[in-house]
Amino acid sequence: MMNQMDREKLMKMISQASFAMDDTRLFLDTHPNCQEAIEYYNKAKKAREAAKEEYTRKYGPLSYYQIDVENHWTWNEGPMPWEGGNC
Repeated sequence: MMNQMDREKLMKMISQASFAMDDTRLFLDTHPNCQEAIEYYNKAKKAREAAKEEYTRKYGPLSYYQIDVENHWTWNEGPMPWEGGNC
């Protein structure tokens, strides 16, 4: 049960940071020199990357861009992240 809560918490952190980045990007489209918005965007980006790295380390990749391919394609093994995979 704790692993599922950790997984959900990380996904929520990724979603929230992604939303903050998207919202700030829209603001920066019309205010490109706003240093406060740039700093906020970079802070959200750093938080998102940290949460994605932790999620990937604990539960596997969120997208096929994150897999390491040596001699076997592993993306389609097991349930996908949105199906509750890697529990």
